[in-house]
Amino acid sequence: MSDSTTTPSSTTDPAEVRPAWYWVKDAKGHGSVTVTLILISFWVTTIAYILSLFEKLGSLPIRPFDVAACSTYFIPILTLYFGRKFTDAKFGAETAAKETTPSN
Repeated sequence: MSDSTTTPSSTTDPAEVRPAWYWVKDAKGHGSVTVTLILISFWVTTIAYILSLFEKLGSLPIRPFDVAACSTYFIPILTLYFGRKFTDAKFGAETAAKETTPSN
């Protein structure tokens, strides 16, 4: 009786972490949670604003646009996005230089 095990025919390194398909890519081409969140929050806020132009769509009543609610939703995500951009700009070059320098 032979014990034959199959190995997956994968050409990629299994230890390599790859971003999920649903993250929107940032300017560097990497999947980014913050860019994805800002895109979603922008469209949710925009759709809420556009829908508030109408009182009803068929039998569905539409609420008036609530600036405070949309700001409560949108502003923290914008803060996260720009905070991340600031952190990358301030510490990104130093961190990248340390990572590429070979240690002896």
